[in-house]
Amino acid sequence: MTGNLALAPELTQIHNSPSFIPLGCRTVTPRRYHQLQAFIAVMQLGSVSRAAESLFLTQPAVTKLLRALEEETGLGLFDRRRRRLVPTHEARRFEQEVTRFFAAARQVDRLASNMRGAGLGELRVAAMPSLGISFVPRLLARFAREAQGLRVAMTVASSLEVHELVQSGQVDLGFANPVSAGGAMAGAPPIPLPGVLVLPLRHRLARRRVVELRELEGEPQVSLGRQYRLRDLVDEMFERHGVATVSVAETQSAAAACEMVAEGLGFAIVDAVTAGRYEGRVVTVAVRPAIDFPVQVLAPAGRPMSVLAARFLGMVQAAMPDGEDRSGRWAAQMPEGRC
Repeated sequence: MTGNLALAPELTQIHNSPSFIPLGCRTVTPRRYHQLQAFIAVMQLGSVSRAAESLFLTQPAVTKLLRALEEETGLGLFDRRRRRLVPTHEARRFEQEVTRFFAAARQVDRLASNMRGAGLGELRVAAMPSLGISFVPRLLARFAREAQGLRVAMTVASSLEVHELVQSGQVDLGFANPVSAGGAMAGAPPIPLPGVLVLPLRHRLARRRVVELRELEGEPQVSLGRQYRLRDLVDEMFERHGVATVSVAETQSAAAACEMVAEGLGFAIVDAVTAGRYEGRVVTVAVRPAIDFPVQVLAPAGRPMSVLAARFLGMVQAAMPDGEDRSGRWAAQMPEGRC
């Protein structure tokens, strides 16, 4: 034994917090853990009194732990001479193994801490095109830069395919329009994505900040495909308010709808994220009454959402436009503060 009061670095936290059991030690019973803790303290600090002080225990308590360790392991660890404990050869060998055990336990804890802090691992994300072309990839790249050692994978697919990817466990997080069926679990409440009115640059209503729905009576409309719930939401809104438009085109893609609007074909009502990518080529204004498109947040069923996925989801939620921001212009800039 030595008389040095300094503990090995990997044991410092263990001895400073005697009630703390590292994650890597939890396969050992608390009773055995405390026995090993007392043993290594005596070996490193040189006496029962110093070990007891470092562990915030009484000397009899430390002595009891050592005796129990010897009895349960069948090892003769100490010779007791004149109220002193003298380590045996077995104790020296045992000390080496116990020191490695605690060092390995601390390494496990450091690894877990790094993973909780998004310092290690992989995050796989899938998103429908309206979010997956630009919005989500930009955020994902920013997230990866801030998390050292993180590898990310980004898949852009139809909403149905996003559901399938999440259901099969091929991705950790998905963003999609609602579909009629799917085995993916809702990882969080739907994100309300504001809908906006997209007009050609020289449209008669292009200088307005807000357009009433009734003002679109008889206007040529570029509609989303009938297979999507978003089309139903828009149609139901017009029907509910008794407004009839003239359908001149139909497309499954909000981006394609914006392209047609830019060519002067008609107006469209799409999500604010997609509309924001066309600033300068179309005019984006708010429509009243307002309409929101629900974006489903999906995670694999049967397991909790990973820490990385939850943190990235928080970034996406923070970057989404709120109900007051229906201009679409935010998407072109997407300031750092919103992420």
